[in-house]
Amino acid sequence: MTEMPRGVDAQRVHHALAVPSRQRLMTLLREADGLLGVDDLAAATGLSVATVRHHLATLAEAGLVAATASAGPGRGRPRLRYAATRPDPQEEPADAPFRELAQALADAVGGGPGACREAGLGWGRRLTGSGPATERVFAAAARMGFAPQDAPGPDPDTRRVLLHACPYRELARTRPEVVCAVHQGVLDGLLEADGATVRLLPFIGPDLCAADLRST
Repeated sequence: MTEMPRGVDAQRVHHALAVPSRQRLMTLLREADGLLGVDDLAAATGLSVATVRHHLATLAEAGLVAATASAGPGRGRPRLRYAATRPDPQEEPADAPFRELAQALADAVGGGPGACREAGLGWGRRLTGSGPATERVFAAAARMGFAPQDAPGPDPDTRRVLLHACPYRELARTRPEVVCAVHQGVLDGLLEADGATVRLLPFIGPDLCAADLRST
């Protein structure tokens, strides 16, 4: 079986997981007792075989899945079967220096959540693009390293974006007054020209945050 490349590029991983269908495939592969084929995954997700193959190729390029060939019935090319990869637990994450810098900056901040939100506002303004507010939040979240997913809001006037795989989650657990305040500012800056309000909901699950968007 092909091993996961050492030092996998973190941005490539975040990009690969930004699509809900690929997140679902990864969940199936991680929970499987053995290897799964394309047909197995297509049947479990309702996706076409061609779509599953496309998603698996993206996940493989990011080092998240590995394929092994097994002989099928009769003659013909061996069938590929897939498993989720497990990086070496002794391997230092590829973005370790970035995380260490983020920790140092968080420790140095003394202005409190208000100052952190103000810092995030400038970041969000630089990320402003075109299109509906939800699409811009999706694009910005993916660019920042999240794996965003659309979800029903708490009421008909609210759109919720689930924010999976926060690249700062370890730091956010210990310094939410810094990390989460910055992220709230980013969202506010991103949408300030729309007249929309957005509320960040940190850690609604163990590794899951959300943003609720509401038009005014």
